[in-house]
Amino acid sequence: MIKVEKGSEPDALKKLQAECLAAGFSPKVSFEMLRNPLKEQVIGCLKRDQGQLCVYCMSRIPRDDKERGIPGQTIEHLIPLEPTDGRDVGQGLDYQNMFAVCHGNVKRHERGARRINSKDSLTCDKHRGNTEFKKIDPCREETLQTIYYTLDGRIDASDPDVQFDLVNTLNLNCISSPIVAERKAALDELIDNIGKIEIDHLHSYCSVMLEAFMNEIDPKTPYVGILIWYLRSLAEALEHNIAG
Repeated sequence: MIKVEKGSEPDALKKLQAECLAAGFSPKVSFEMLRNPLKEQVIGCLKRDQGQLCVYCMSRIPRDDKERGIPGQTIEHLIPLEPTDGRDVGQGLDYQNMFAVCHGNVKRHERGARRINSKDSLTCDKHRGNTEFKKIDPCREETLQTIYYTLDGRIDASDPDVQFDLVNTLNLNCISSPIVAERKAALDELIDNIGKIEIDHLHSYCSVMLEAFMNEIDPKTPYVGILIWYLRSLAEALEHNIAG
């Protein structure tokens, strides 16, 4: 997961939000008023801001493994539409509160469209449900700074609140989802490429690649978070050896 830089929102969304606030609609009802073609336009803007990646797992959206009848991408709300404390801060149509997410590993029943997924098999917003995050906010880099990864593709964090959000709330290490294996594959490809670089050029290569990944806009490389983490870690280790 990396920081999201929000771009401009459609003027029509601002107008709809103002109309719903004036009418006194709840966040849930307000969001239900967001319909196509405006809804698709909003999703397109969110995907632009996120480099065509799910804001949580960082897979490309829509995913190639999307099943028929399952939306390829949906809109997620940082502050839930119906928070347990009942607060209403206009979050239903607040563009700053919206993110684009993948299908969350939702599968169809083999005999029809009825979803029979256990919660343990779901990821991202589908696993999160109405749970509020303890700390993470994709638009605030300081809430993401303790995130790290392991060489087998798992995501973790040294901050216990962030770790809880990633692993418990979003289930981003779900064993029945392909995202851990895909993270590892992305990292393995990078490590293979690094292995082809001469040792004298390794620090320069890591610096160039790190800057390139960090400056990607649209589209971004799937699972770029783990690539940035690895390159940053390797660059720091190389700098330490040079200094020593």
